[in-house]
Amino acid sequence: MVLGIVIDQERYPFLSEYATPVKKMERELVGREKEIQSILAGLARPEICNVLLLAPPGAGKTAAVQGTMAIDLNRVYLEVDLARMIANLKNENEMAAKLKILFGEAEMFQKTEGRELVLFIDEFHQIVELSKAAVEALKPLLADSGTRGIKVIAATTYAEFQDYIAPNQPLVERLNRINIPEPDLRTTVLILKGFAERYGVLSQFYGDHLFELIYEYTNRYVPANAQPRKSILILDAMVGWHKAYGKVLNRKLLADVIYKSEGVNVAFNVDGTQIKQRLSQRVLAQEAAVRAIENRLQVSVADLQDHTRPMGSLLFTGGTGTGKANTCSTIIPIYTADGSVTHKRAGDVVAGDFIFNREGKPVKVLGVFPQGKRQVYRVTLGDGRTLEVSDNHLWAVFPNRRSRTEGYTIYSTQTLLNKGLRTRHKGNREAMKYVIPMNGAMQWSARDFAVDPYVVGALIGDGCLKNPMLCISSDDEFVVSKIADLIGSAGYDRVGSDRYDWVFRTGDVLPSGRYRRIQQKDVLGDIPELFMTKSITRRIPYSYLTGSVEQRWRLVQGLFDTDGSIGACDGGRYTVTYSTHCEALAYDIQKLLYSLGMSSSVSCHVRKDKPKDSLPDYTVHVKSRNQDKWRFFTLPRKLNLAVKSKEFNKQREKTFDYVGIRSIEKLDYEEEMVCFYVDDEEHLYQAGDGCVSHNTEMSKALADLLFDNERALIRMDMSEFSQPTSVERFRDVLTTQIWEHPYSIVLLDEIEKACGDVTRILLQVLDDGRLINRHNREVSFVNCYIVMTTNLASEIYSTISQYAEDDTGNGKEMTRYMSLIRRAISEGSAGRFPPELLGRIDAIVPFQPLSINTRMQIVTSKLRKLAEDVKQKHGVELVFAKKVPNYLIYENLDTKSDSGGARQVIQRMNTEVVSAVARFINANPDVIKVGVSVDGTMAYENKNMLDSDAKISVQAVK
Repeated sequence: MVLGIVIDQERYPFLSEYATPVKKMERELVGREKEIQSILAGLARPEICNVLLLAPPGAGKTAAVQGTMAIDLNRVYLEVDLARMIANLKNENEMAAKLKILFGEAEMFQKTEGRELVLFIDEFHQIVELSKAAVEALKPLLADSGTRGIKVIAATTYAEFQDYIAPNQPLVERLNRINIPEPDLRTTVLILKGFAERYGVLSQFYGDHLFELIYEYTNRYVPANAQPRKSILILDAMVGWHKAYGKVLNRKLLADVIYKSEGVNVAFNVDGTQIKQRLSQRVLAQEAAVRAIENRLQVSVADLQDHTRPMGSLLFTGGTGTGKANTCSTIIPIYTADGSVTHKRAGDVVAGDFIFNREGKPVKVLGVFPQGKRQVYRVTLGDGRTLEVSDNHLWAVFPNRRSRTEGYTIYSTQTLLNKGLRTRHKGNREAMKYVIPMNGAMQWSARDFAVDPYVVGALIGDGCLKNPMLCISSDDEFVVSKIADLIGSAGYDRVGSDRYDWVFRTGDVLPSGRYRRIQQKDVLGDIPELFMTKSITRRIPYSYLTGSVEQRWRLVQGLFDTDGSIGACDGGRYTVTYSTHCEALAYDIQKLLYSLGMSSSVSCHVRKDKPKDSLPDYTVHVKSRNQDKWRFFTLPRKLNLAVKSKEFNKQREKTFDYVGIRSIEKLDYEEEMVCFYVDDEEHLYQAGDGCVSHNTEMSKALADLLFDNERALIRMDMSEFSQPTSVERFRDVLTTQIWEHPYSIVLLDEIEKACGDVTRILLQVLDDGRLINRHNREVSFVNCYIVMTTNLASEIYSTISQYAEDDTGNGKEMTRYMSLIRRAISEGSAGRFPPELLGRIDAIVPFQPLSINTRMQIVTSKLRKLAEDVKQKHGVELVFAKKVPNYLIYENLDTKSDSGGARQVIQRMNTEVVSAVARFINANPDVIKVGVSVDGTMAYENKNMLDSDAKISVQAVK
């Protein structure tokens, strides 16, 4: 039955089999009034009353038909199932026959039922693509549709119309074309709001901001689909996460869905102020090149680039050869205003979260950078805290007491390991060599606790919690009185034969005349860690570990007023400790103190004067300056001692501002890692239990800077595309890579070696930001960077290397050569680098030929890295004679700019040094120390020598 009309299967077998009713709209159609009017006008034409809807996939062609049907109640709308008609066809003539029968039954239906029939044929181009005979059969059917009372609405995309329908002009003339444009922002927002209302989640959105963000993100990051479908699909996925797992419908969830569906981290940020510094750390002596790149990247980071073109296009020109992390499982303290989140796994932290800086103040995470799987190193601090990091994780360390005044030094984990972590002081006393800053108290928000933190701490220490009544054992009535006041008790009484226990009164009087006593469930009923527990099983409730600084100190005071102690030691020092039989509680207290910026250690002791089956004592030894000891107590007899400790001035107060690095252990596995960039001038943040940590070749440096992932670099050797026959292969490879990895740097290496037709493809990429792939899909390049390298103009760089070489690459001398470089690139490429392509490049980046001093820096760094690798992998100390770098740099040195630059030196080092060291270690597995030297006389030392007899020598040394 269709709109009250029954289609008789026996009378209309083809209509029944190959046509189904057009479905009604599930949501209100928004913003298609003009299109519906055009469709109705087209259907009302007396002769050619067939409509062809043209739109990108997902723009709403079917929705427009549904919206028309909702208004046009006098006609019957059926959708033709082309897939079913095409199935099992023996030849193309059979399709033509089916169409004739279908239209014949439609005409019969109109005459019998007295209502016009509208046939909706989606993917209309399939008929043309499949069968010429079907097209020829269709033409007269469409031409007579007005007189036969049959209306046709066909639909296809612009690309398929041009490929299949447009060439057949007679067919085109029988169809009234109506364009269905993608809806604008306002219309899409209305559509999304209707979707949200239909599925009962509209109340979760506050204003239109998130809907607008969905529209913006899908336009930017989902180029292969059209509005409103792509926005609806993203919102649909968000609602799924919301209903399945209770995820909040907010910007974070939107970013997560985009990442899961498209692989794009929309929360990634680049700090424009750090661009030059980070590039300079990776590329030595190329100040002019770094400056040219930075100028362009600043535009992209500020989002001021032309959004129809790639994010940036750069041409690297010069002689050849120029060119930090916690484990994801690490717990990171998190700040939220309402205290709803207090910790996250490092892998779950996103840009926009707030973590704590060294001082304990909340700071915003500006960038989150996945590092992939890395070797895990466990760093253990002097107070027992550990942090699992990568070998290149950075630490702000103080190597000596003088540095604590002058400032910290940044060392990687591997550098600390290589330098050694122990040192010896006077009297041969061994100590930790490096210390890091002690963390400040983490400033979480105040929480609305049902029980005052002091009461919780005191009951953990002295509460008799197996008794249904609220009871505490204590000799200190001060503590009892304070608890009574904080829980609103009308008073308290001693009970028991030893008069050591105390209970609390409610103020209500029983019939017997006695006061009603406060029950434990009335105070601790909502705290399972304490309610009806033995002392051996008590833990600090998790929420109390993350209250405000003031609330946590009140918890500490409750704990230390009861089971804490302070006493004088030899020399007048005062120590603060806490004792318990519960090991887990001891470490809870240690964690609590860490969050307050207080270091401590835990020891276990079994008293010899007790039976063998007695419980061990766990003692928390607090490490704090005398000025802070009063914070631990409010009980007068303990507080007085804490205040008195301030008079002891022999203590080195600054000792407690730092904590030493005790050990670094390389573990036998790898783990996914991540690093952060935080909005803090020190670039320090707290990880784990408050450990203070540091946050984090030109093309690789760019990939690392822009996407924090060197693997975001797509390199294409353009010499593979030197023949005209390789043009389509180049297009296919390029579009496939960008379709799969839209956020990338495309490195087109030695572009002058590609044929002219290949380089001309780049004109469209650089000018229009898109290419069509082999599947006729549009691939967008607007989210990637295009980097090209060329060795053209090498003769100019040869001149520069002889007359304008410097150690910084500042470009002062090079500026006068730039016009010559540009002309040489354009004219010397045999048409492969036309001026119009050069004019579309954002920046030409000149790389200064490397000076002798710069090469010396590079080779020294490489030799140091080799020594670190040999030490780590073989336990062998590798030392180099002073002549070794000179031999690699000066001996038989080729100063021409096209000789390979640093690459030549590194290649020589690998050939003559690395291979010799490897051969010696393999042949002498028990060697402990190996020396590398130069035997013979080097020619550069003796100008009278024509040939050098110098060579690398490797031998064991004592």
